[in-house]
Amino acid sequence: MDELHIIIDWTSHFDIDFVNSSIREFQLDLQAIHFHQVLPNKKDVLTSFYNTIVDDFRGETPFRIYIINDSNPVYDYRHTSKGKRVVNTKLFDLKFYLRNIVGGYKIHGTDNIQETKNNLRCLGLFQQYYKQKNFNDINHVFDTLNSCPKLEWMVMRNYEQMPNNLLIDEHLDIDMLVNDYFLVKNILDADSATDYFHNHHKDAYDDGGNRILNYVYINNSKVLFDFRYIGDNYYDIQFQKDMMASRIPFHNLYIPDKTYHIFSLIYHAIIHKPAISDTYTSIFISYGIEPQHINKPFLKAVLDPFMKRHNYQYVQPEPSVGFFIE
Repeated sequence: MDELHIIIDWTSHFDIDFVNSSIREFQLDLQAIHFHQVLPNKKDVLTSFYNTIVDDFRGETPFRIYIINDSNPVYDYRHTSKGKRVVNTKLFDLKFYLRNIVGGYKIHGTDNIQETKNNLRCLGLFQQYYKQKNFNDINHVFDTLNSCPKLEWMVMRNYEQMPNNLLIDEHLDIDMLVNDYFLVKNILDADSATDYFHNHHKDAYDDGGNRILNYVYINNSKVLFDFRYIGDNYYDIQFQKDMMASRIPFHNLYIPDKTYHIFSLIYHAIIHKPAISDTYTSIFISYGIEPQHINKPFLKAVLDPFMKRHNYQYVQPEPSVGFFIE
């Protein structure tokens, strides 16, 4: 469960031994210290680094980057400059401990693994300090997910050809439900699919936004995964909890049971989407719904009693997901 992070002392204010002892006090391990010279194109680099225009003392003088490993990451809410967010608490608290001594923004620290990756890329240090996980095949991915007892997960739909008849290419998009977004990111070493270098990463959940689309590297290909997580309003939270609690094994993955598969799919097809796709039409027919009844009014009449019986609500999802409630 190791997770790499960085702390940057922009003015080289602290004695190295003091920072190292502070890192140990927060139950973290120092992996390396990178002595960085002044930043060329400082304003451009820092503006990309912080996703806002920055042209101050940072990068004007040599600075130190502490490469830190967290062998037991713990994520929880903290009040940040971007509002109340889920962050790696040990790194966040270490950053503010050091800031309270030196003052201001002379100390930078990463809040999550995605920020570490983005920061290292901005500074041209990714290849030197980060080893990206690359899975052999989809079975390797699923077996790795199963090796973590803290993670609850399932593939919500389009799993019929998994795992052995699945075509791995740029068109594949795997829709998952998990109990912990940052845990599954760690396990799969997933990389946000939002465009970092064109400043679209602010849309990522990792950076205070809403987008949960990630790449997982499989046989040197980038495969898209949607990490929907319990409490994200993709479905009602109790709907998600019940769906996860009733999941069933399917080969080496988990899928919804038949009840939650059909009702979650109806919800997805008529609430999240403007029109019912041919793929979902075929599945509805396989569940015994006659073709002439596959329309939004009929399916909504089927879904409503299920939602009412379980006291589930129709909930507004994050903006990248449609909400076509009638």
